[in-house]
Amino acid sequence: MKKNLYLSMIGAVLLSLTMASCNVPMSKDSYVKGFAKFVDEVEAQGATYTLKDWDKAEDTFEKYTEDYYERFADKLTPEDQKALGRSAAKYAKVRMASQLKGLSEDIEDGANFMQGFAEEVGDDMDTLMSQMLQDMDEVSWDDDDD
Repeated sequence: MKKNLYLSMIGAVLLSLTMASCNVPMSKDSYVKGFAKFVDEVEAQGATYTLKDWDKAEDTFEKYTEDYYERFADKLTPEDQKALGRSAAKYAKVRMASQLKGLSEDIEDGANFMQGFAEEVGDDMDTLMSQMLQDMDEVSWDDDDD
């Protein structure tokens, strides 16, 4: 009997250590502080994130805003709720800034592509369009088959 109790205690300690090492919050306070710390890290490093980094950050954000929130929701004070709201807003700003930067780079790449395309076919395109318009003028558009 003592052996089973001893093994259960060891298992509980190992489980606690494993969960703590995975940054799973064990209390309401560690949840609120952990979320703020996570967002601060994203804010500090987000400008250098790859798509893979952002996927990982999104997964972590989802854990904080869904899984962990549900675990501690009934223990959160109004001040805790405000702190969580501030952290979520800060994360959203950083994430949107990153997405806008990516969109801006895509637009710039597209504009450069189109400029190069236009430079290459510019004169040729004018010639082709003129020839096409001339050919269209020569075509009879009357429908005499009635």
